[in-house]
Amino acid sequence: MATQIERSSATQTRLIDATISLLDELGYARLSETRICERAGVSRGALRHHFPSGRYDLLPVVVERLVAAEEARFIALGPLTPLERVHLMLHSTLAYPEHSTSVALLQIWMAARGDAKLYDGVGPIFDSVLPRLFGLDAKMPSDPQTLALRFLLHGAALHRFNADFDVDNLRAALRWILALVEQPTSFVEHFGAFAARPVLETESA
Repeated sequence: MATQIERSSATQTRLIDATISLLDELGYARLSETRICERAGVSRGALRHHFPSGRYDLLPVVVERLVAAEEARFIALGPLTPLERVHLMLHSTLAYPEHSTSVALLQIWMAARGDAKLYDGVGPIFDSVLPRLFGLDAKMPSDPQTLALRFLLHGAALHRFNADFDVDNLRAALRWILALVEQPTSFVEHFGAFAARPVLETESA
């Protein structure tokens, strides 16, 4: 029989997974506590028990989980340069174009720009993305190639919101531009290990 701590953890996980999947399917504007609870199969009271301020407590946990999951995939590979990291992200987008991590993070980040209370909760986590995921220091300038590929990565995520979004077209565009860029020498070995590590279950379902 599961302990109270185990049941509590399972409920929180269901709420987090439900939030991520709804962000991907419906977008932030249509995210509501009612929908989250219905998707998670829990009561509104359960959500408020674990996250008393609703989305203002829940979304920082969602952001941290998504960032930590991506960070763990990089840590498993050992030391990587920023250029190697962004190449891995782009090729991961090419292999898994419907991977929802970047889309969910982007929507929360955009919402926080106009919501001071939400920004207080998620802002510090987003500030940690540059060193944790890209291996970069905000005070140090990026080399032009790494910066340009980061722009491409962000643009690919934003394209999900366009009316003409098509997975095959996205893949074709990424293949075209990546064919023009020299890959880091260790890329093939690293990408095999990076791609082999599963994304969050809610994203791969």
